[in-house]
Amino acid sequence: MLRLHRLFSEPEVFTPIEFHSGVNLILGERASETNNQGRKVNGVGKSVCVDFLHFALCRKYSDTRVSLIPESVVPLNLVVVLDLTINGRRLQIRRSIANHDQPTVIMDGESQVDFDSLEHATDYLGELLFRGQTNAGQVSFRQISSLLMRDERSGFKNLLNPHDTKSNIPDDIAPHLYLLGFDLTPYRRLESLISTLTREQTILKELRRLLTNSNQTKLSDIPSKLNEERQATRKIEDAITLLRADPAFEDVEGDMNQIEADLTRLRGERKAISYQIDQIRAIPLQEQIDISDMQIVYDRIKSGLGVLVVRSLLQAQAFKAEVESFQQALRQDHLVDLETRHHIVSENIRQLSDRHAELTRQIDRHDLLGELRTGFEVAVRRTDEYHRLESNYRQFQEKTREVEQLTADRLNLRLELNRALDVRSEIEQVMNETIVSFHEKIMGTSAASFRFVLSNSNSSKRPLSIDVRIQDDGSKSINQTRAFIYDMALMLNRLTTNHHPRFLLHDNILEVDQDTLIRCLNFLHEQISVDDEFQYILTLNRDKIEHEEQHHEILLDLDLAKCASFTKTEQFLRQRYQER
Repeated sequence: MLRLHRLFSEPEVFTPIEFHSGVNLILGERASETNNQGRKVNGVGKSVCVDFLHFALCRKYSDTRVSLIPESVVPLNLVVVLDLTINGRRLQIRRSIANHDQPTVIMDGESQVDFDSLEHATDYLGELLFRGQTNAGQVSFRQISSLLMRDERSGFKNLLNPHDTKSNIPDDIAPHLYLLGFDLTPYRRLESLISTLTREQTILKELRRLLTNSNQTKLSDIPSKLNEERQATRKIEDAITLLRADPAFEDVEGDMNQIEADLTRLRGERKAISYQIDQIRAIPLQEQIDISDMQIVYDRIKSGLGVLVVRSLLQAQAFKAEVESFQQALRQDHLVDLETRHHIVSENIRQLSDRHAELTRQIDRHDLLGELRTGFEVAVRRTDEYHRLESNYRQFQEKTREVEQLTADRLNLRLELNRALDVRSEIEQVMNETIVSFHEKIMGTSAASFRFVLSNSNSSKRPLSIDVRIQDDGSKSINQTRAFIYDMALMLNRLTTNHHPRFLLHDNILEVDQDTLIRCLNFLHEQISVDDEFQYILTLNRDKIEHEEQHHEILLDLDLAKCASFTKTEQFLRQRYQER
């Protein structure tokens, strides 16, 4: 059982809300009858209040409107606090805006658990919620809470999908089956097998496309084509073997291989020599200083210099000339040596090239070289094509067998799931009776039904569905009524008591015609008169039923059921703002 007690914040940015058993109304009311603005009841904060409940119960921050509220209204240091009870354990969930992924749970006012992620927090809440239940662990806290607190942006059109239609979250029947008391094992096994089968069928379809060249070739022709390609490949390989065994080729094959190796080596050597020659030639010439220029400089500074210095200058000039001459001679000798080696290597390359050409001409007299080259090209191409075709066809056969086996397994698991439904057929019967009863009280007719639908389609990814029909369903308001009746039947049905938390929240679900709205409120009054061991939270604009209230057509005491009331002058967050 799940019960909310109190929603508040630290520091206080909204008036704390106290919840009770039975029906809890969050009302939008008129602030004034004298001006147009005061008479409006939309945009007063009812849905934002619900989003704070979602936030407190660990829905992702980005999936709530709390994330859109400016920091000037909801500061980062704000902590949203929810007091609640789960299966007899008193809890307080504390979640800050700044560290929204790290909620804290205080148990029985004493022990405190700080979580490092939302996943760990929801796992913990799930353990408390499902403790002692037969099929505990088969669904998550988030799956159940999403169903019990349908998102208004879902439009209430699809009973199996309570999420915002823009979220693209797939339908999920698992939480419904769990609340109805089913063991989900047969369903999970079938669902997993269908997922595997779908993936293998996609691979098989692609292999078929490759084999048939996008249906240009018949699949039945592939085996004969493989045989033909296999024989052709063998013939080509045999012909190449004969060509290589020809005496003319055998006589010169060794010499040609040796010549080609020598040519490779010599060309590399010649390239290295050429590089060295280029490096030497790139060395700049020594800068020559004119003697007359040196004499002019010397004459300017020679006063005061002795005879010894004069002689040293002459000797240095002579020594410098000798060194430069020696260096130039060494470079020239090395260059000559390299050019000689380059010539010798080039000559060797020429001779070997001539020899190679002669051997090639010997083979070409019998057209062996051209045939061998052509044979290799054809062999490589056809061998590749054959092996690719053979590999794809082998994979296609393997995947075909796997898909056939998975298809047979799907049939067996479908029969197993069908047997499980038969064993629990009372659930379908009682749910059908409950929905018909509720529909008759609200819509005035018994033209409604509930049934499980086991898919026979091979392409269906959802093996099991729920079909709930009410009179004239299809329109927006009728879909809302259908969701209201179904969720109520799921919560109040005698067979779901052991699994359902007996908690439900609807935001703006009763945007229906006036007569249906009154009947729904009177239906709620009847339920709490019989049994108030449940908690139902509903947002509602009071102006829609003011006339009926005045004429006492509504049996439900709205003021007694009211847990919060907002107006244009007293909004939920006490001020106007623009969402980010």
